Amino acid sequence: MGFFAAVRRSRPLQLFCLLVVLLVTYWLLPSPASDSYTPEQLNSILQNKDESVVSLKKTELKAQSLIRPFLDDSTFRLKNWDTAGNTLVKSKDYIRLTSERPRQVGNMFAKMPIQADSFEMELTFHIHAKNSHGLIGDGLAVWFIDRKSEIGDVFGAKNFFNGLSIMIDTYKNGKRGNFPYVNLMLGDGQKKYNKGTDGYDTRLAGCNAAKNIVNPDSKETKMRIVYVKNGYLSIDFNYNGRHEEWVNCVTLTDVKLPPVKYLGLTAETGQLSENVDIIENRIFALYKPDGTFVESIDELQKLIEDQSELEEEVKEVEQEVDERKTKNRQRSRLFKKRTPEQKRKSLKRLENAAKRIKERERKLRLEKYGDEDATFPRRVLGYTITAIKFLIYIIIAILLVWFAFIVYRVHKQRRRSKVTGLLD
Repeated sequence: MGFFAAVRRSRPLQLFCLLVVLLVTYWLLPSPASDSYTPEQLNSILQNKDESVVSLKKTELKAQSLIRPFLDDSTFRLKNWDTAGNTLVKSKDYIRLTSERPRQVGNMFAKMPIQADSFEMELTFHIHAKNSHGLIGDGLAVWFIDRKSEIGDVFGAKNFFNGLSIMIDTYKNGKRGNFPYVNLMLGDGQKKYNKGTDGYDTRLAGCNAAKNIVNPDSKETKMRIVYVKNGYLSIDFNYNGRHEEWVNCVTLTDVKLPPVKYLGLTAETGQLSENVDIIENRIFALYKPDGTFVESIDELQKLIEDQSELEEEVKEVEQEVDERKTKNRQRSRLFKKRTPEQKRKSLKRLENAAKRIKERERKLRLEKYGDEDATFPRRVLGYTITAIKFLIYIIIAILLVWFAFIVYRVHKQRRRSKVTGLLD
């Protein structure tokens, strides 16, 4: 009680305690690192659009892709997809799920499930209407669910679904929020989507879409979906048609899709209407260099580190080769071109360099951290915990010193009071 009484009486001590609280809060709160990736940058890396950072293996899933011309030349039917409702296919232009007419529904699902645990998808679509300044509806939905859906009342698909629905809602039925709105719902087969509230009560996440998602100047909008096996899900939009100008909508880390998942695209109109056109869809499975699926973002960080060190080693090897080539040119002009045998030797050297890097990295981690699997995230976590402990120790030491000082002052004051009493 003496310490708290001293704090109440002493303004400097109050300020000091406040400073300690602020310092602790500052240290404990995460701060954005300058070298961290934004969700948009991370998704581009996972799309393998910057191989200088990390090179992933990608395999296109053609059974779920949509590329013009859409119709098979021999059957004049849509390749690999089942369609229903008012879906209209113009082979060289678009697949129109709904036209600008009331009470329409378009429903299309891939015939085969997605054969990938980790994948990235880029959907190009166009929502437009002549009544650009008035009310339109209802929107477009993208589905990753455990079975193909028949026509239903949730943007053209059945309710009580099992899996993920990404709904681009262009009409506001409920009282909450601004529209257009991108609403995510993760169904378990029991949850019901409530159209009257725009799915607010079952919403997993969402974001306000740009107004120009309807009638965009570029005549198209792109949506990028990246999913990684351990639950990472991120959705970006490109509203303006400019190259790689992505805006993140949501990024989640605990979304579990069904083991068997079908891709679907649906749309519907009510009394209000709009055109919903699908222009293209490209979807790719994401593999690590060893041929297994990318499983987590932490794993991606390790791949980035490995590639960075490998490239440094490769540069050293290339520099050494260039130096030797320069010396050979000075000696003779007979060695201007490298023979196939020399090329094979160079490739072998690069492979050996990669092996040496990995072995060296494991040894360094083992020597430095006592664990050859002490990857970057683990090290950062360890450093953070150590820093927090060190700070706590400092604070405790300072408080103990202050407490001892206050006790000393109180004791000294009491002695003075006794001496004064005796003199009186």
